Amino acid sequence: MPRYLINSHILRSGTDPRACAEGAAKQLSRGKIKGIEAKACYCCSDEKRVALVVEGPDQHTVLETIQQQIDIPVASIFEVEEVTPKP
Repeated sequence: MPRYLINSHILRSGTDPRACAEGAAKQLSRGKIKGIEAKACYCCSDEKRVALVVEGPDQHTVLETIQQQIDIPVASIFEVEEVTPKP
């Protein structure tokens, strides 16, 4: 399944970035949302933003899920591939 990197816009006033990232990770890792799984969630408290790495069927489905069901305002989303250094 493809992986996507999602960067949020600045979160709404009063939204804690750490709590937002933790909440998204919980919702996407407990099978509550079928077909999309969180691989990593990050927060930047100073910038009031979050970043997520998720696996999902396609970019459109992932984007809709993050914006509508998880309620995170998305600034960018793109497909990524993990690259590990060779010894």
